[in-house]
Amino acid sequence: MKNKICFVACYPELAALANEVKKEQSLPFDVVVGNLEEGVRQALEAEKKGAQVIISRGGTASLIQQHVKVAVMEIPVTGYDILRVIYPLSGQNRTVAILGYQNVVLGCRTAAKILGIPIREEIILGLNGPVTDWKDVRAQVERMIKEDGVNTIIGDINVQTKLDFPGIDMRVIVSGRESIIPAVEEAARIVKVREEEQKAAQRLQAILNFVHDGIIATDEHGNITVLNPAAKKTFDIRQNQVIGRHITSLIKNTRIDEVLKSGKAEVGQMQKAASGHILTNRIPIHVDGEVKGVVATFQEATQIQDAERTIRQTLYGKGLVATYTFDDILTVDPHMKRLVEIAKGYSETGATVLIQGESGTGKELFAQSIHTQSPRSRGPFVAVNCAALPHHLLESELFGYVEGAFTGAKKVGKIGLFELAHTGTIFLDEIGDMDKVLQSRLLRVLAERQVMRLGSDALIPVDIRVIAATNTDLRKQVQSGQFRKDLYYRLNVLNLSIIPLRERHNDIPLLAAHFFERFNHEHKRNIKKLPVEVMRMFGNYAWPGNVRELENVMERIVLSAEKKAIHLPTVRLIVDELLAAHADEAGGLNQDKDLFSGSFQDIKRRIITHVLKEENWNKSKTARRLGVDRTTVDRFCE
Repeated sequence: MKNKICFVACYPELAALANEVKKEQSLPFDVVVGNLEEGVRQALEAEKKGAQVIISRGGTASLIQQHVKVAVMEIPVTGYDILRVIYPLSGQNRTVAILGYQNVVLGCRTAAKILGIPIREEIILGLNGPVTDWKDVRAQVERMIKEDGVNTIIGDINVQTKLDFPGIDMRVIVSGRESIIPAVEEAARIVKVREEEQKAAQRLQAILNFVHDGIIATDEHGNITVLNPAAKKTFDIRQNQVIGRHITSLIKNTRIDEVLKSGKAEVGQMQKAASGHILTNRIPIHVDGEVKGVVATFQEATQIQDAERTIRQTLYGKGLVATYTFDDILTVDPHMKRLVEIAKGYSETGATVLIQGESGTGKELFAQSIHTQSPRSRGPFVAVNCAALPHHLLESELFGYVEGAFTGAKKVGKIGLFELAHTGTIFLDEIGDMDKVLQSRLLRVLAERQVMRLGSDALIPVDIRVIAATNTDLRKQVQSGQFRKDLYYRLNVLNLSIIPLRERHNDIPLLAAHFFERFNHEHKRNIKKLPVEVMRMFGNYAWPGNVRELENVMERIVLSAEKKAIHLPTVRLIVDELLAAHADEAGGLNQDKDLFSGSFQDIKRRIITHVLKEENWNKSKTARRLGVDRTTVDRFCE
């Protein structure tokens, strides 16, 4: 079967005429010959080979329609067809009977009346069922011939084939070109429409299969008409044949049947499903004011949370990820190894962690490692330095703000870092330098797990883990009243105290070699080896800047190398400079014997006051000289 239209001709002459029309009109269809049962067989064969429309006429068309699933186009008996048979009888003394299907009989009756030809008898085929009882028809015709004197019978090809009466003029109604052409054109139009419908159905099915939301639609009786793969997964439906089943037979708590009754939409409703809680919308389908079905969409709560997190990170928090793991913590020191094991244990919990240690010891390295090994590893890691910003800016960064919250605020508002860290971890570095007003707001976040943006009165729930770090002694700050006692105990649930580099001498060669290889590769220096003497020089230095200082020194040494080799005089010069700077710092500080007394905050205050005096109490110059924000100077001068 080459084409999607099959013309089943009831008699050879009709097939020949159809082929002529096909050639003349360039219409794509196949032509086969078959009458009644044979026509049905031909039609079924064409259907198997892909035919979408069958064209035939009379009883053959009616019989085919009962056996095939595709469209059947019946060639109509036109007035021209009838006139070709009846007109020659005009003016003759004939007793005429008509045998045929209803459209043939009615057409002949009308034409005969116009032409003044008397019709004595009529037999309408197919009135008592789809199958014609030809024995009964023959008996009726024999009665008409005997009793009414019928000598002419008009009918279609089936009448001529099934009935044969000697001496009776049998006239057959045949179809002409004017009947065939409209039938074939209409069949071609049906094929085109069905192809477009099929394309539309395939596009719709592709959309339904692609979308992540579950979609279910029913008719007005609650029977399922659409159910996509996402809905099957959501409700754990494993049956393949679900279309046509009632919705309540598959899903008990969907409430679609209630929407069918009420005709009112239910939007943003929570529902329990096999996969967990889902958010669902149930919308009635109204046609001419009547409810003709319901369409429902479902989205798993976890999908909504993932999408929300993705949107937050994409729009406001690019790069909010942790890059370090416990494998990045290089150590051979037993104490440090024990700290790593403790931190690994902490990572399995969701409790708040307080990390204490000097600057440069790797507090953020531990914080990121805890996050990456925790159940929250797929969530964001948001790091903020609490000492880097004035308290009012830090507050807006942490909590965000709404439109018009303060002068200079963005028109669209801004999402806060606590919200960005939703389902992940927020790392609050230098927590000891946080303003006491902010300490109060942070305490509420830790207690309630809710934030309120500046200028707003709405609370936003957040699912976060807090890791805080400080290089100060928070306990002493609590005693001096500089840090809230209740916040300290909220933060100090799990504790890590990172030891300084000077107390883990065995790690210095390991870390130095690691940084040497890294910078050698990054700067493409191709230095052959790191002299052993360098390690001896490093052993005489206290490394007040800890690992960060060692990293900086190693980069300087690599960049200072000449001819692919590290020269010891250059290294000695660098180390001597460090020692001298360290000695000057210690000497300068020793000029004031009370400088180191009290808490770290007290020391900061004395240093700032000392520099202020030297700068004639100019706070801006003092801030620039110390490399801090002027607000920090203001805070310590209060």
